[in-house]
Amino acid sequence: MIKHISEIEALKFVKEQKHKNSWHDDFNKWRKHLIVLANTWPQLKKFYKGKGKWLGYFDNEKLVGVYWYNIQGDDIYDGFLISSKVGAGIKLGRYLKTLIWKTNWSCCSFKYINFNKRLGFTVYGKTEIEEDEVFLLWRQKRF
Repeated sequence: MIKHISEIEALKFVKEQKHKNSWHDDFNKWRKHLIVLANTWPQLKKFYKGKGKWLGYFDNEKLVGVYWYNIQGDDIYDGFLISSKVGAGIKLGRYLKTLIWKTNWSCCSFKYINFNKRLGFTVYGKTEIEEDEVFLLWRQKRF
């Protein structure tokens, strides 16, 4: 089951995970990448506005995955996907297609490009943040 959850609930889940990388230690620090990357890709700056929303994926009423997204106008940016169960991330990513948007932006490291391609994303560009390679992804919604 997928439903909207509070940021407090989402970040409590993230803190409890042992397999997260350093990018996911602090959501507010992670979120600032939108401002940093806006120097290269100006279309991302608008997604820093507002708080965004959180989706939670539940397995037998236990939270096993969280996903943050922010809709601005006709566009959506998603990221900060953390899961403790295989398959939860794909289900959360596919759920976003049920929301109303025209263009979906996201970023990932090289390691997650194939995962995002399964969700329909293509690579738009590549840059570096603090010596880490970052790929900008996008997908268009077909109505």
